[in-house]
This record gives sequence, structure tokens and C-alpha cells, in this order.
Amino acid sequence: MPPLPGIKAVLFDLDDTLIDRRTAYNNFYRAFYDRHESINEDISWPEAKEFFWSLSPDNATDLRHAFNAILNRWPNVTGDPDSHFHSYFESLVASMKPLPGALELAEALNSKGMPWGVVTNGGQYQLEKVKSTGFERLIPFVIATELHGASKPDPGPYLQALRLLEMDETEGAGVLFVGDNPHTDIIGAQGVGMHTAWVRMGREFPAAMQQPHLTIEGVAELHDVLGVQVRTNLPLPRSERD
Repeated sequence: MPPLPGIKAVLFDLDDTLIDRRTAYNNFYRAFYDRHESINEDISWPEAKEFFWSLSPDNATDLRHAFNAILNRWPNVTGDPDSHFHSYFESLVASMKPLPGALELAEALNSKGMPWGVVTNGGQYQLEKVKSTGFERLIPFVIATELHGASKPDPGPYLQALRLLEMDETEGAGVLFVGDNPHTDIIGAQGVGMHTAWVRMGREFPAAMQQPHLTIEGVAELHDVLGVQVRTNLPLPRSERD
């Protein structure tokens, strides 16, 4: 993939961009399925998996709403929306892994001295994911939007990121935003004039929306685009060393 001219900085979403939410999501709901006879005696795991993913359109989930949808279908399921919310995120923090090439790209960006950061919807649990996956030592800054008053695609988080990159609001075209959600990551970044790279994950980008500048299968493809050399001998994150 050829270099993208004019890019002075890069911003990333977190889940399913730098870290593997998809696998962690599957693992959480497989354990949930196995634990509840009212579900596993009613439908097969592939059917249940399809249902659970229907609760996460565009890779975004309202966990309390998801639990109510589960309860509506299987009234005997135990728990409540708040406990489901916390159980989900605690599971993901414990099991989340970096996506292939993501740590190496982060190190390469730092070695080149390219300004970068993360803008992710969510709150304190997002910061815990950063820590557990080994990114804390690498990421210059993380904006977890629930801690800052507005969520993507609102322009607020993107404009705050520009300030942290020491760029003004007119310099969005010099930033590449990388994310997996068309309706939050991509449309929000486009709204402030940023270049965009969409992580496909086996999907097609909505035809009715403004298309991203790049479509990629994973962030490992970006070292050529950003002109950085990737090292392959990084230490493992703590979760894989223990």
C-alpha cells in the first residue's frame, strides 16, 4: 500500500482496531451461553452467537440494553443490566489481546516520532484494556469519551485529540483516523476533515455513506502508508508474560 501524502499524525480507535474485541466478545458470550440452561437448552451455540452479535451492530454495544433483550427472549436468565455490564467489561479486560501487528506499529510510530493517540468511546474500562494489553507504555494519550463529556461521532473528542497532537482545528487533513465503526469512527473523523482508514473485518462499507480514504484488513498494513519501519522483537504484554 503506497504512502498517504500529507499525514502528520495518526489517531486510532481501540476495540477491533488495536485490540481484539471480537474474540473477547465471543468468549464472554460463549461462557454466558454455557452458564444458562434456559439458553443452551433452547438453541445451539451458532444460533445463540448470531443472536448475541445482533446486539452489537457495527461493533458497538449498549450492554444494559443487550441484557434486557436477552431477558426478553429468555425470562429465566439470572442477573440484571448493571451486573451484566460490569461482568462483560471485567471479562474483556482480563482476556483482551492486541491485534496482530498493533504493538509493533505503535513502537514504530514512537521510534519515528510521529504524533499519535487513541480516541475510544467508553469510560474507565477502556483505560484498563489499554493497560492489560501492553499499550499503556506506548500510547502518548487516550481519550475515553465517557470521561470527557461527548462520544464519537460528536466532533468534540476529535477536536480535543487535535489539541493534544498540538494541531489546530484547521489541520484535520493532516491526521489519519483509523477505526472499525463507520457510524462513529469514520463519519466523525470525516466531519472534522481528517483522512480515514476503515478496518473491514469481513464487512462492506455502507454504500450510502461517504467512503473512507483507505480500507484495510488490519493496522499491520499501515506501516507503508505511514512510512514507518516495524520491529518484530518487542517484549510481550504483561498478560502474555504471566
